[in-house]
Amino acid sequence: MNKKAFAIVALAATSLSITALASEDEVIHSYSYSLTDINEIYIEGGIGTMEVLHTDGNELRVELELEGTRRYFVFNKRSVEDIEIEDRVRGGRLSLRLNEDDLDHVKAHWRVEMPSVARTHIELGVGQITAEFADTELEVEVGVGAGDITLARSYVGRVEASAGVGSAELHGANDTVSKRAMVSEESYGFGNGHHRVELSVGVGEMKVRLDDET
Repeated sequence: MNKKAFAIVALAATSLSITALASEDEVIHSYSYSLTDINEIYIEGGIGTMEVLHTDGNELRVELELEGTRRYFVFNKRSVEDIEIEDRVRGGRLSLRLNEDDLDHVKAHWRVEMPSVARTHIELGVGQITAEFADTELEVEVGVGAGDITLARSYVGRVEASAGVGSAELHGANDTVSKRAMVSEESYGFGNGHHRVELSVGVGEMKVRLDDET
């Protein structure tokens, strides 16, 4: 998707601020979004790490920490002060993403405080996600890296975890089945609820746990 096709539409944003600026190559941005009339959240994290915490209320809060790294044959680190999340709202869906061109020679860490909505979809190209989710239909995709996901047993129906190359572990589910091929693994089981959950990693490991406390 090109940059023009993904126009920045901040209809859901209630605030945006830079909370810390140590230098041009290190910055922390903070965002908050009202979830009134939002039934789906989609986050495209690109390259980096992501931490997702389940919260109550009606507001999605994001803290994005960016650090520039040195480019080839250049002593100074890349400036990151102008890199921002691109957001838009369409048909009850709030989408957040970082432009791929902004991620060259950049370390990114997302900290997301997220209440439950009807559907949640998160993609991470390369990196690691640690997350907890409750009352939501969920899909998480990691290209290369790792996932460590905690789910609320009372809301989850069928849970599928898979790794194209690597491992997929599922703990705490009912009627768990694991299938191992030469380099891939797929596991599925059931919670006590009805939401469908699909969690996958292309290369790496996916660890999933159903918990009564989430």
